[in-house]
Amino acid sequence: MAVRKCPQCLAVIPAGESAAYSDSIECPHCKARLEVAHGSRLLSTWLGLLVAYAVWRLTRHSGGMLGWALPVLYAFLAYSVVSALGVMFSADLRMRPAQPDSEPVHAPSAHGAAHH
Repeated sequence: MAVRKCPQCLAVIPAGESAAYSDSIECPHCKARLEVAHGSRLLSTWLGLLVAYAVWRLTRHSGGMLGWALPVLYAFLAYSVVSALGVMFSADLRMRPAQPDSEPVHAPSAHGAAHH
């Protein structure tokens, strides 16, 4: 299947939408409920972790007052950017399984509750 195409109508889904709403994408043409496949998520996650580790290794000997925190911050930012870009460029979409309808939650009764 092509990247970011609806499996039902083969319309292309915008890259930003596939990254922002990866669990509940709605096809703009046929209104089908879609999600990013697990393989695409795993690929982008592992790619993000590898890049974050490389960034941490390169910046771990930073000097100064924040030398201990900057490598972690840079690794976090690298992971965030690379994993989002990975989903944007390698998102294989699939039909989202039907979710059961939720039942309304009833408020608990106040019987037996002591009020002072």
